[in-house]
Amino acid sequence: MSLIDNIRTFFLGSSNTQKRGISLDSIFPNSEPFDSDKAMTLTSVWNAIRLLSESVSSLPISVYKKEANGDKIEDVNNRIYNLIKFKPNSYQNKITFFEYIMYSVLTDGNSYVHIVRDNNSNPVELIPLNPELVTIYVKDREIFYQTQGAGVLDSKDVLHVKLISDDGVEGLSPIDQCAKAINWSLSMEEFGKTFFTNGAKPSSVLSTDRALSETAIMRLKESFNNAYAKLKNSNSTIILEEGLTFKPISISPEQAQFLASRQFGVEEIARIFNLPPHMLKDLSKSSFNNIEMQSQEFVTYSLMPYLTRIEHEMNLKLFRTNELGNSFVEFNVNGLLRGDVKTRNEAYKTAIQNGYMSINEVRRKENLNAIEGGDKHFIPMNMTTIDKVGDAGL
Repeated sequence: MSLIDNIRTFFLGSSNTQKRGISLDSIFPNSEPFDSDKAMTLTSVWNAIRLLSESVSSLPISVYKKEANGDKIEDVNNRIYNLIKFKPNSYQNKITFFEYIMYSVLTDGNSYVHIVRDNNSNPVELIPLNPELVTIYVKDREIFYQTQGAGVLDSKDVLHVKLISDDGVEGLSPIDQCAKAINWSLSMEEFGKTFFTNGAKPSSVLSTDRALSETAIMRLKESFNNAYAKLKNSNSTIILEEGLTFKPISISPEQAQFLASRQFGVEEIARIFNLPPHMLKDLSKSSFNNIEMQSQEFVTYSLMPYLTRIEHEMNLKLFRTNELGNSFVEFNVNGLLRGDVKTRNEAYKTAIQNGYMSINEVRRKENLNAIEGGDKHFIPMNMTTIDKVGDAGL
């Protein structure tokens, strides 16, 4: 044995050493290598991506401008108003456009949108790009995007929405980063398929006190499996002869904690995409009392990070430098934060009585038409300041 072989043996052990540890491959010997595309076939992953994509795309979005007094008003005359609110390009509407942005972010960790400009540098189209066909280059502290079809694009001409990054330039894919957890769920699905395809009874014993030849044993095993091993035959009557007795040694899915493992898989996917489990249809830890609070958390902790990323990137690159801070894009999440009818009515009552909302402002939030005189603000007549109370000798 050479010196190199001795060193390798010292650190790695002899190649003849038997490995007795239990691994995933020993439990699921037919598991296929992880494939990010295959992750989408997992119902919990599909539901998570669909939920976040559809939630963001369905939110109202508009362009606003800030008035001198600090108020914001919708700027319907802005050059990008129609682009982000109705039709970003010639082949997509606002819904499909934002769905693709979210899909790209949630699968690849990055979303790229080409900002097509006219001769005056005004945005006229927003064209989503396939993340797999985009390469990022950094040169002299500037970012460039090599694309297929549009050539090399400057950073100012690309909306780049990315997730958490380890270099500040390119986002990390949640599916790739959490491949082990997702692959575990995929393996459990495959195990369940095999488990129930075989009648949920992976093994059993046929015993007899008589001596059987090797040929008879193989013929008996083959005929028994053909007749009873499949799920469709799992409830069939077993007919035995030659003094044979049947002893099942398999355990039920509940005993094998198969169902619990599947539920754990859903919780893992919820963690990966930062979602409340009940949003993935796992109601095991939800109740009537906490479901509303979890829905509020969905908006605050699940949606808002994505909305903020999209808004910030659009505000930086769709407006001119002298417009920054005065013109901006914003999603409206009030509809998701309204709560139940009783809670909303109590909040509106307090707002009207204390004068910081008018009746018409409340009606607009409830998608109701304004009424005559509804723009007035009210305050309680019995309220005054502390100094006036002292002057009155009270």
